[in-house]
Amino acid sequence: MISNTNSLPNSETLNISTLSRLFDNTTNSYKYLFFLAILDILYSGHFDNSETLLFRDIAVEMLANAWYPHTYFKLSFGVQDMISQKLDSLNFNFDNFDNVNKNNLKQTINQYSLKDIVNGQGILRFVPFRLIRPFFTKETQGIKDYHVNSIIVSLSNQNFDNQKILYKFNSDKYEDCDSIILHSEWVEYFRINYKIIRGWLSWQWLKYMQRCNPNTPGLANKLFPLEKRESLIKQRKYWTVVMRA
Repeated sequence: MISNTNSLPNSETLNISTLSRLFDNTTNSYKYLFFLAILDILYSGHFDNSETLLFRDIAVEMLANAWYPHTYFKLSFGVQDMISQKLDSLNFNFDNFDNVNKNNLKQTINQYSLKDIVNGQGILRFVPFRLIRPFFTKETQGIKDYHVNSIIVSLSNQNFDNQKILYKFNSDKYEDCDSIILHSEWVEYFRINYKIIRGWLSWQWLKYMQRCNPNTPGLANKLFPLEKRESLIKQRKYWTVVMRA
């Protein structure tokens, strides 16, 4: 069943309204790529025994998903976005781009050190924490920005079970976090509704990329490799109908 308020499948136990607001106040590609990476990792593992995800594994998935639109079509991910710069710095040496699939791309990325992404000032400095900020809108309102990450770690770890937060962290100290632990009920929700949620996310990603690339024709065909294009076009048509309803 599709909710009339947020166009996502309903749940009697999970906060779907908050899920629908994950991409509010988004200024770069990181939240989209981070959540897309979570879904792709869960899907590739058949949603089995995959509730703990390392930041590094998520970063590899993010770069692999961004590689195609960046390399083939030189799409912009945003003025302040560092995804393109990181991909360029890796200097992949593929003889034939057409033969590159996501698995061998991830294997290649895994050969590089990604400390600059996962730690310190890197791409994942904020996104794992800020993505779930809508679960704590009231608690983090008016908080100084440099305190937000630590507060979200504390709130998510403390309220993980009773409020069924999307995920918590493997440490109570923001500086020591290097993985997320997904709530099992959210994993099951994603498993049951994967196609719809993947379609919703693809539509959100497309809208963001249209803002970054307003003069690029046929953008829906340029976000994913060939095997993903047809499904994205179908998802876009579906969500166009839903959003008009």
